[in-house]
Amino acid sequence: MQVSEFTIDQVLPHEGRMLLLDELISHSDTGVVTAVTIHRDTVMCDGANGVPAWVGMEYMAQAACAYSGVYEVRAGDKPKISLLLGTRSFKTSVPVFPIGSRLIVSAELVMRDDDDLAVFNCRIESDGQQWAVGDIKAIRPVNINALIQEQLNEQPSSN
Repeated sequence: MQVSEFTIDQVLPHEGRMLLLDELISHSDTGVVTAVTIHRDTVMCDGANGVPAWVGMEYMAQAACAYSGVYEVRAGDKPKISLLLGTRSFKTSVPVFPIGSRLIVSAELVMRDDDDLAVFNCRIESDGQQWAVGDIKAIRPVNINALIQEQLNEQPSSN
């Protein structure tokens, strides 16, 4: 992995409080390493204990999205939206990511098909301890607006 020349906000389409990761540490042809530090005002933080560990799925999904975002930004494009399709075998060893912890969130590409369906092996570590693992399945549609319109057209009428 090489140290990233990009910031996390350059490679993700998320903005404001929807951008959950703080840093793009490194990237390679096969994956990315990102980070987030949990503060009292972090999205989903209860202000006393920390962030529920299930939020780790979204941290993983944003790391996976950052992987493709690196290539899009290098090509002179804006990063595109990815849609999280699901996760398999998401497991955590902690119920909460505590306030003050720095989470290292990594995503390694396992498979990508011609329709831009991708699978990533992901993990979250802090202080050398693995706190969560899981597989993220996502799709990065070429034209998100067309996909949404197609889905709306397929909805049965309520008449």
